[in-house]
Amino acid sequence: MGRIKELEKAAQNAEDKIFILKCRRLELDYQNKEWRKQALEPFVQLLEEAAKKEKKWSWLGICYLNTSLQTGSYEFLLSLYNNEFYFDPDPVELYWRPSGFFECFEDDMKSVMADLRKKYPRIWRYEEDAVRRVCVEYYYAAVRQLCADLADEIMETEAFQRAEKAEDFSAFFGRYQGEGEIIWRTRET
Repeated sequence: MGRIKELEKAAQNAEDKIFILKCRRLELDYQNKEWRKQALEPFVQLLEEAAKKEKKWSWLGICYLNTSLQTGSYEFLLSLYNNEFYFDPDPVELYWRPSGFFECFEDDMKSVMADLRKKYPRIWRYEEDAVRRVCVEYYYAAVRQLCADLADEIMETEAFQRAEKAEDFSAFFGRYQGEGEIIWRTRET
């Protein structure tokens, strides 16, 4: 096994143990009405912009950006597309950074890297980047779950009701212009 694969496996084992506590904390935080309201605001803003356009929307994309991980901004791109999906010439887009998640992630990274440095002296920046890519997946999954949990609240907003949508409007979560999965639809198929 190569050194990077070894570091990734060790990081995943360390993150498995500490993420559970952070996940519970985030679940409690997002049960608070203020936190939920703050999480809904960007979706409402996006939908209000969409309502201004005379266009039928088919897709809501919630995408993580690799550059965002590299720069430490931890933003997601929220996008509304017509039925042409990524070929929509005029999507509505907004950047979103969900509260709490990536503060927890940075905290985890300090702990994981401290543990790894005990066993692996002289960890290079590219190796740390590989570790970050492994550990951030836990937080992407948590944000994905938050977005799925917010589905009903998003669909109940006045902005969602005003925006013109396709009958089978769908929301997906994944990597920007990469793989993703549908997390909710307005109509079951």
